[in-house]
Amino acid sequence: RARRYATLSWATARSVAGGAVQEKALRLAEARRLTFLVRAPGGVGGTRIGELPDRLEPSAAAVPPLRVALLGCGAVGGGVLHHLLDRRQRFTLVGVAVRDRRGAPAELPPHLAVTPEELAARPADVLVELAGGTGVEPWIAGALACGRHVVTANKALLAERGASLRNLAGERDVSLRTSAAVGGALPALEAVGRLAQGPGVRALRGVLNGTSSFVLDRLAAGDSLAAAAAEARRRGFAEADPTLDLDGSDAAQKLVLLVRAAWGSDLAAARELDWRQVPRRGIAEASVAAGPPGAVWRLVAQAAIDGGRLQVAVAPEPLPAGDFLATSAEAGNALEVVSASGEVVHLAAQGAGRWPTAEAVLADLEELWRDHAASFDAAGAAEVHDEVPLAAAGEVAS
Repeated sequence: RARRYATLSWATARSVAGGAVQEKALRLAEARRLTFLVRAPGGVGGTRIGELPDRLEPSAAAVPPLRVALLGCGAVGGGVLHHLLDRRQRFTLVGVAVRDRRGAPAELPPHLAVTPEELAARPADVLVELAGGTGVEPWIAGALACGRHVVTANKALLAERGASLRNLAGERDVSLRTSAAVGGALPALEAVGRLAQGPGVRALRGVLNGTSSFVLDRLAAGDSLAAAAAEARRRGFAEADPTLDLDGSDAAQKLVLLVRAAWGSDLAAARELDWRQVPRRGIAEASVAAGPPGAVWRLVAQAAIDGGRLQVAVAPEPLPAGDFLATSAEAGNALEVVSASGEVVHLAAQGAGRWPTAEAVLADLEELWRDHAASFDAAGAAEVHDEVPLAAAGEVAS
């Protein structure tokens, strides 16, 4: 009846991990005061290792599930719905706001398909907003004001109203979680934020719109822009109207969020940057007609601090095959961050499409559930001080 550890110190992890985490990795993390999560690929839960107490995860039966309200059930919302219905022990779905109940996913129980007004009236712990656009601000603000956590992938709204929504969340002592807003499965905001809190960030550049990468590759293969966009829609990489992807607006909105994460605490220009002020060029069929042989075209978003001034831009570029950003395949995203100390950090993951974004939303929900579970001092939520139960050691990476 082994139970997983919810949290462990670096020292305890060295004694119980049994090779699941390399000892040299644990010593490096301790030396640099890094906290990280260990769990099986595709799994839930996991063990957080850092400057933390040794604590077993509470018995699942002792922790009531989080009540989740889902606003929007399109491509990404449908993926989140699938995950929530598959994790009923942790999450209870209280309702799903859909535009047309006749178009609701087949797996959605009919009694859960409601209007936004009906959804707002139902008791919930978390609002997951996946409707998109800036018009949903009243629903998000209302949820925060009522003491509900919010998880959203809405980069357009965050780029325009993110600061005020975060202030409201802070006033109500709830979370506004936005991992899915930039990069799909790529933990872009988290990585940049952590570097900003540590050595600082000097520059960043990334492929932040997977749709544009797919379209550029199709253009290079000889397709027309219309045919490439249609194929992206068919493959689930683009919305019905891909204009914001192809004209650089989507990448500019995401770049603004990264700029705020990197420099917003110190630089007024970063905090006040409007995505419409970002110089940007979108994709045209002529984009791939020029450039050196063998170049890989990508829509590159970049920002840097030069002489104390913020420089930002979004534009298609021909990248040499050896450039890290050129390795983003199909609808993948890639990010290169240069720290103030000169260290270069590379991240890559699937970007566009239903599942990468849905899994980023689920990651935020899992974080909320862990915080929720930690608040219950129920049977099994024991503090471990002098002795670590060996029966639990094998579960550290489950």
